[in-house]
Amino acid sequence: MAKESMEWLDAIADKAKVDLERVEQVLATRHIVPTPVLPAPRRMKLLSISFGGEKHEVEDEGQYTFDWNDLGEGLWGMMTDRNLRGKSSIIEVVRWLLRGRPSPNMQDDVKAWIHSAALRFDLDGVEHMIEVECREGARGSLSRRTSAAADETVIASFNSEKQFETVMSDFFLRAFSMESIATWRESGSKDKSGQTVVHGWPALSGAMFIGTNYDVVLGDLPATTGTQARLMQMYLGVPWVSTLASAIAAQKLVNSGNELDNRRRSQAARAKQTRAAEIEAQLKQKRESLSTLPSDDAIQAELSQLSGRYAETKRREKAMQERLDREMTAEVQANVAYLQDRRDLQTHKDSTAAGSIFRMLDPTCCPRCDHEIDKAKKKKEAVSHACSVCGESISNGEDAEHIRERLEASVKASMTALDKVQKTKKQADDSLIELQAELERIQARNEELTTQLGTFDARKLLMNEIAMLEGRLEEARFDPGIGDVTDDESAVLKAIVTETEMRSKAVRDEFLEEVSTSLLRYAKSFGMHSLSKAQLRGNANLLLVKGGADTSFSKVTKGERLRLKVATVLAMIQVGERRGIGRHPGLIMIDSPAAQEVAPEDLRGLLSGLQVVRKELPHLQIFVAGITSPAMHEFIAVDHRKEASNGGYLW
Repeated sequence: MAKESMEWLDAIADKAKVDLERVEQVLATRHIVPTPVLPAPRRMKLLSISFGGEKHEVEDEGQYTFDWNDLGEGLWGMMTDRNLRGKSSIIEVVRWLLRGRPSPNMQDDVKAWIHSAALRFDLDGVEHMIEVECREGARGSLSRRTSAAADETVIASFNSEKQFETVMSDFFLRAFSMESIATWRESGSKDKSGQTVVHGWPALSGAMFIGTNYDVVLGDLPATTGTQARLMQMYLGVPWVSTLASAIAAQKLVNSGNELDNRRRSQAARAKQTRAAEIEAQLKQKRESLSTLPSDDAIQAELSQLSGRYAETKRREKAMQERLDREMTAEVQANVAYLQDRRDLQTHKDSTAAGSIFRMLDPTCCPRCDHEIDKAKKKKEAVSHACSVCGESISNGEDAEHIRERLEASVKASMTALDKVQKTKKQADDSLIELQAELERIQARNEELTTQLGTFDARKLLMNEIAMLEGRLEEARFDPGIGDVTDDESAVLKAIVTETEMRSKAVRDEFLEEVSTSLLRYAKSFGMHSLSKAQLRGNANLLLVKGGADTSFSKVTKGERLRLKVATVLAMIQVGERRGIGRHPGLIMIDSPAAQEVAPEDLRGLLSGLQVVRKELPHLQIFVAGITSPAMHEFIAVDHRKEASNGGYLW
């Protein structure tokens, strides 16, 4: 191992063009440990499972206990004739005790019903016991017994759920000589930043549990975590796996930091350019202000000219005001004359109309004394046009028409005079407004020039501001001439990743070819007869040829994914066992296979295949939880079952 590690260091130093001391420094700083040779695999089997407590608000509420003793190698089954009768909960309790924390699949009510739990397991011939009291938090211990007669030795105690998780993680990572898997998780932001995420024992233990979610080939973490390939390679026994994972995570972290520094420098440069442009704009404005600033003599001359203009305009304003007053008086007089003429015309029209009506009358007697009017008077009235009653002259229609025409001419003349006066008045009013506006402009300019008197101080102030801005502009444009800081850490990490990946890939590809062959054989034994090719790739993707068509793990049915997942784990164990380097402990727990679109004959093929595997790998301990069926009864011995019938519960 020492020789191979030195060769690895020499190759990295040569690739990165640095000395060995620098390589070792980077490895130490980034906590990257060489793992060229993996320790021999260790085997684990469960000896007993027990838990108890009290159920609440269910049909079988009350106190309960569950004990399953005398466990060992072989195929074991948990069966009920109905769903939701406690099969999956047993698997979740085992997972919880081995991990130190419950998985998201463990129901809150089930967890609350458990007051105490214990798990005995054998690890390479040494018995261990996990005991937990969980009414309030989690308190318990992990102990071991080296022989049947020996007393139990407490390895670690815990008084909280967090301590429980820490104890189990630390124990199993040491026991199986495994290292946490470091991956890089991007933040999703535009700057493509991220962070290193370390996946420990909970992620690694996922290879022992096959639940009802079959989105990934191995384990139970989503594909987005990036753990699948590392998990596969570690359990397969590929060397350098944890080293490569740590190196890749460190490289991404450093590259992210370098990219962030470059972005900051670019942003700083853009900010300096923006600042310089702003200063230049201010400087231009100040210089223009200085160049346009007039002298006192010019201001005095313009003020004198404005004074004359103001006096002349003021005189014109006064004259125009007088004219406007006259025009307003004339307008009133013209309006009065116009209204009088209109009234006279209307009176004449009314009188003429009334006279016409009365002239049509022909009285026969006086309306006052009733004295009869004789015929002589009537004849005289017709000749002299004098009224036969009162003797007054009676006007004829020609006189009335002549008067009307005269009055209408008077109305027209007075209206024309009124219009003329109004137009003249408006012209005078507009002229007065313009003169007043001119006076305001003259006054404003006068005040503006007055404030500019004594330009020496103003010029001095502008010159000081210009000098200050010129200094700031020089500072903003200053380039210290320092280029990008070159750091060889990125080059060293790149060399570490390249060299480690090359060494790991050579072994990995050889292993994966054997795993793919075994995987295909197991899958066919599980009932996937139309499968003609299976290729497990280095990124943990599983490519298939099924029914003569190319497909992949994610595209087949859930039932087929279940069988492929089981076949993958078994193939990895089988190849690792043959080579003596596999890392899987040999414990597999499969939950509800018949629920995933597996036909009865396919379930029988799966269980039959598991029995075959058991003969090849006698140390395996496989638990299957499912609905009671003839296949379960056929392949799982009576003394290897926990079974509930007639709608009963397992616990």
